[in-house]
Amino acid sequence: MQSIILGVFASLLSAATAWVVSYSSNDYISPLWLLLGQYIVGIILSPPKLKPVAPFTLHGIRLAAGIWAFAGYYIALATPGASAADASMLLNTAPIFATFYAVKQNRARLSAILAFVGVALTIISEHKGGLHFAIWQFLALTSALAYAASFIILGLLADRGENPKTTSSVYNLLSVLVIIILIAIYRPSLPIHWWPVIVVGGIAALRIQVLTIAVTSPEASAKVSILTNLAFVWLAIAEVIQGTHYTLLQWVSMALVILGVGISPGSNAAQKNKIRNRTRRSQRTDGQH
Repeated sequence: MQSIILGVFASLLSAATAWVVSYSSNDYISPLWLLLGQYIVGIILSPPKLKPVAPFTLHGIRLAAGIWAFAGYYIALATPGASAADASMLLNTAPIFATFYAVKQNRARLSAILAFVGVALTIISEHKGGLHFAIWQFLALTSALAYAASFIILGLLADRGENPKTTSSVYNLLSVLVIIILIAIYRPSLPIHWWPVIVVGGIAALRIQVLTIAVTSPEASAKVSILTNLAFVWLAIAEVIQGTHYTLLQWVSMALVILGVGISPGSNAAQKNKIRNRTRRSQRTDGQH
């Protein structure tokens, strides 16, 4: 139940981030400043206290995946002509990758496929029946892949006994170091207005904390990943309130996303043990190569 509640809350935070970035799209802000802001806030929320116990390689992979998941998304949002809603929908293809990896169960896979089809139909409806990808859409898709990988690594870290707070603090600390180096190299212009950096950074950092706490196993990571599709629903509701009129295809796509989330499998002890044992066997096999 905790994973479900935190997953829904994370989706609300994701929708809020997309809305703020979309609202401030006229003032171009380098993604590096957004990333720096969110990771600094993350360190404040979760300062390093415990020494990592999981292999540093896993932390390194999670670092790379996590940074690009946000960087690719922010770059896509900052691209001229990009749609914040569409970028968010593309980002939400991550569940199908995470679920297919972590949960070998037909119900879990069906829920991910339904959510994915819902997102795809939304894109088709936006382009009047055609599926055309711009550069910003491709960036959003690559960030979705990184996003899914980050969920999987979080589950593996938890399975290796890593404390969630340690996972978060290591990620934030290393991310700040990487972003500072990139800022020194590329020297991006200072933002005209700093409030989007502060707001987006704060929301994103809080979201990182929520997801880190919610993900306690590979199965939980897949479930939380599916629930993040609700960000699309919140954005759609906000647009309807603002006067946007949806077509029948768009309503169907939204219903598929909600249905996909609704039939996602519950977590019982047997399922958890099965997933955990499979993951451990896989890790032992990998260690022999």
